[in-house]
Amino acid sequence: MYKAVVMAGGGKESLKAFNNQNVTSKSALPVLGEPMVSYVLSALKQTKKVDKILYVGDLEPLSRIPTKVDYTLPDFGNLFSNLIKALEFFKDERQVLILTSDIPLIKSYMIDDFLSRCDRSAIFCYSFTRKEDLENLFPNAHRTYVRLKEGYFNGGNLMLVSPSQVLAKVELLEKIVSNRKNPFYLAKLFGFTGIIRYIFGTLDISTLELKASKILGGRAQAVLMEYPEISFDVDDQIQLEFVEERLGKQVV
Repeated sequence: MYKAVVMAGGGKESLKAFNNQNVTSKSALPVLGEPMVSYVLSALKQTKKVDKILYVGDLEPLSRIPTKVDYTLPDFGNLFSNLIKALEFFKDERQVLILTSDIPLIKSYMIDDFLSRCDRSAIFCYSFTRKEDLENLFPNAHRTYVRLKEGYFNGGNLMLVSPSQVLAKVELLEKIVSNRKNPFYLAKLFGFTGIIRYIFGTLDISTLELKASKILGGRAQAVLMEYPEISFDVDDQIQLEFVEERLGKQVV
């Protein structure tokens, strides 16, 4: 069984692109009357592979959610600090699942499927989805895509990491987190050849895995998923309304 961390920080800053400014953070935004993060917690509770949940960030929504978590930590001011505190909390675990609070379309079977595809020897497993799958879900999605030899891809919001191994690379982790939406900067981590191959679209997934493994000092695994919901983090009002419409149809 795995331990899971739900990243729910951001505070009022995370509300800039939304009409509702009367809640404490994006995770607290109502989606069909329930805090957005409640859908993520509900999915986690229904998985077959997760037995404990650590919630890090805005604690206010928890009082309005029937799904209970096992541990909580407050918001430490930014994503990097929250992640470090979470990894330190579970530092003795072999692998820990990390996911964000703004993916309300996520389902338990998607989480279980991701975990089943992750190698138990890996120190870093990262989910990603195809551009065409994401745009079939939401045709007007404005996302950052990485062009690789195999096609265009978008990073997912599920990661499986080895806390002790990742904490040993804190400076590198901070750079990755700070530039997570800048594919060109991330390509720079792979050296000059990596930049050239990225520019010309000849960089392939297996090479990325090998390079990342070398940088991290352990097995890194890219996990391609068929569920675009994993990549659909709610970033603005239009996406929020789309999610409400989609979830409303599921209820009916």
